[in-house]
Amino acid sequence: MNDKTKGIIAILAAFFVLFSAMIEPLVSAVIAIGILSCIGIYKVSHK
Repeated sequence: MNDKTKGIIAILAAFFVLFSAMIEPLVSAVIAIGILSCIGIYKVSHK
């Protein structure tokens, strides 16, 4: 995964969390933790 793809994924995740926070803050926190966990697992598994 190159830097441009990482940046696009990070921006999309940030917008998704931002807009879900308007609906329910707890759901936003769960989504943020889930997305960060997935990215972390992906990075660890490809090293």
